[in-house]
Amino acid sequence: MATLPAGTRVRLTEDASAALRFPPPDDIDLTVVVHRAALNAPHDPHTQVAAVAHGELVWLGALGEDVLEEVSAPRDPGARAAVAERFLVGSRLWDVVRVGGLLGQAGGGPLSTVYDGSEERPWVVVGETILGELIVVPLNDSRNPKWWTPVIAQIHMRFPGNIKDGQVELAHAWTAPGALVARGEVLAAGREAVERAIEGYYGTPQG
Repeated sequence: MATLPAGTRVRLTEDASAALRFPPPDDIDLTVVVHRAALNAPHDPHTQVAAVAHGELVWLGALGEDVLEEVSAPRDPGARAAVAERFLVGSRLWDVVRVGGLLGQAGGGPLSTVYDGSEERPWVVVGETILGELIVVPLNDSRNPKWWTPVIAQIHMRFPGNIKDGQVELAHAWTAPGALVARGEVLAAGREAVERAIEGYYGTPQG
């Protein structure tokens, strides 16, 4: 299971950093911003990390502790709050985008718990960094919804290929380029449940 509490300072392993299409900045240590409930999930090393500079979120990624190295530095108890401030804001909020593969190498296999970044998977924009990068979360089949995986009904989304309800995976948030083209949107009727879940999952430093 994940063992590093929110606020722990870490860095990606060299191999992991090289594998990612959207790696964090080289000159900023990362901070664990995982929800505390993730520390109770057996057999799952998944966590959420962020790069925070001068109190502002600049990068966000979701992957396993097995590709992290702990840094000898004081904990940052304010990092989760810095992340929370950038959710549900921005001019691109509720756009549906196609992020594509999260791994840079062609034909690369899984990297820890990095989400399947297939070219066809839709992602929903749920925030924006101060630098204009998008905060996105993937849509999955609605097979096992939980309070942190709210479901948007198919009729409340508009994008090519939209044929089923979508489960929003809030534990797999990433930053992606602001230049990604909008392929559609989540309509107003489908937003409330996601907003409530985001506020519960990311809304306070303690989760």
